[in-house]
Amino acid sequence: MGLSLVTTITAWVIVPRGPVAADQVSDLQAKATQVAKNLVLQQLQVDTYQQQYGADVTRVQQDEAAIGSTESQIQADSGRVSRDRQRLQSEAVWSYIHLGGNASGTPTIFENQTVATTRAEYEDVASGDIALTIDAVHIDENRLRAERATLAQQKAEDQATTNQEASLTDDARQTASSLEAQQSQITGQLAVAVAQQQAAQAAAAASAVRAAQAKAAAATATALRTTATPSIVPPASATGTISTSTADPQLPPFLQCVLQTESGGDYQAVSPDGQYMGGFQFSQGTWNEAAQLAGMPQLINVPPNEATPAQQDDLAIALYNADGEQPWNDSCAHS
Repeated sequence: MGLSLVTTITAWVIVPRGPVAADQVSDLQAKATQVAKNLVLQQLQVDTYQQQYGADVTRVQQDEAAIGSTESQIQADSGRVSRDRQRLQSEAVWSYIHLGGNASGTPTIFENQTVATTRAEYEDVASGDIALTIDAVHIDENRLRAERATLAQQKAEDQATTNQEASLTDDARQTASSLEAQQSQITGQLAVAVAQQQAAQAAAAASAVRAAQAKAAAATATALRTTATPSIVPPASATGTISTSTADPQLPPFLQCVLQTESGGDYQAVSPDGQYMGGFQFSQGTWNEAAQLAGMPQLINVPPNEATPAQQDDLAIALYNADGEQPWNDSCAHS
């Protein structure tokens, strides 16, 4: 009988903390699907073993019933043989008593001829019956002995098969239980992963909304500043086009004072703490804002002390036109 068992390798999944990527969720979903398929196959295997086990149990019961019937037949035959022997013994005793006790079978001179003839006929019949009975008894005993041995062997084989299938059924059930536990764990991990992914997506969406709102607010503030102050237009050249000269623009008296007060006119100066740079001692954030006001986005995030003096002057003028004297030292006020 061919027997097979579905073997499943348990793979435990560890979900890392933190945001969960979409591919992790997909991987958990794939593993959950595979475990579900393996569980169905294992349950089918368990059902197959149980059906086979039931059939074997039925066959063992039939064999036991056959053995019981054979035992009954053996007992009946043994009883018949015993009765035959008793009958033969009774007949022998009767013959001995009524026929004169001559065991040789030869009539005596005083014996009636009719009685002698009757005794001879009886002995012939009795001898034939005895021989047939003994032969039948021997045949029955041999046949019953062979049947008993065959049935005992079949019973042993059936019992071995039943024990094997019971063991395989237990193994299949244990594997199915393991798969159910694994499926439950993966399902829980998948739920956690999906929840983390959704939380990460919600956080990213909220961050994007906040960034968009901040950008819109910055654009609104820039627009308000641009409409509230005159635009800075480079001087026109003799040909009527916009000049791209890098020559220093004319600084207002206030900014000339600031340049000397803040850095002594050193456009490459840096404060001891490194927070303020250039001739006007811009912080990086104020410098970036001034670059936007001046329409020079290429200078954003450029350290102020690394820009040219003309660029520093342009951004200082743009900031001065937008915010007045407020960003700088009060000592230069009303210069």
